[in-house]
Amino acid sequence: MTAGFVFVVIALAGTAVGFDPASALSLWVLAVLMLLCAWRWYLVPYVALTPDRLVVQGAFGHRSVRYSSIRDVRPGAYGLRIKTNAQESFIGWAVQKSKWRRETTADEVVAEIMGRVQVSPPPSQRHA
Repeated sequence: MTAGFVFVVIALAGTAVGFDPASALSLWVLAVLMLLCAWRWYLVPYVALTPDRLVVQGAFGHRSVRYSSIRDVRPGAYGLRIKTNAQESFIGWAVQKSKWRRETTADEVVAEIMGRVQVSPPPSQRHA
């Protein structure tokens, strides 16, 4: 994300010092492309289920938690509310439940996560 802002500053400086229009336009196109790439790869939220953990990417944070550490997951209008055994909770806002439909993708994702939570062995039975 920082690289995108660096390109914006360079484009601003180039425009301010009087680059020719073609050069200034090229800098602005590059700056916008860098910002779009940064947005796509770092800010687009998602919820990923790996073989051993749940990964949640939000706009400003990244969380990864083992299935054995998850206590409860519920769908909601603002995303999946995930509660852990350590009394922490966080939101996976990539998947939201609609008020208008009974069964949504959020319900399917919660069912998949809870299925994996119930299958994962408790920490006392895992081998290091």
